[in-house]
Amino acid sequence: MRQVHIVRSADGSIAGLSAEPDSNTTAVDIDDPEVQAFLRNLDVDLVRVLEDVIDLLVSRGVFRFTDLPTSAQEKLLFRKNLRSQWQSVPDPLGIDEGLL
Repeated sequence: MRQVHIVRSADGSIAGLSAEPDSNTTAVDIDDPEVQAFLRNLDVDLVRVLEDVIDLLVSRGVFRFTDLPTSAQEKLLFRKNLRSQWQSVPDPLGIDEGLL
């Protein structure tokens, strides 16, 4: 099994992952449930960023939404609909918090 090295925050949660060992890291299997949960959260944040990038490119006329494959259009529209109904989804770019 492949191992990764986790960096923990002060509260004990995973703050980051590294391929290389360090004095501040702990080696664990990549299939560890805590590592998998951390990676899923990163994926969710990345998907949100990609949705925003696609919206920006479409709004600037770089490409048309209909240029995307039908399956991609359906998935994006489904997620956009969910996001419009669920206002509590945090903004990974920090725009909602005034960070940018």
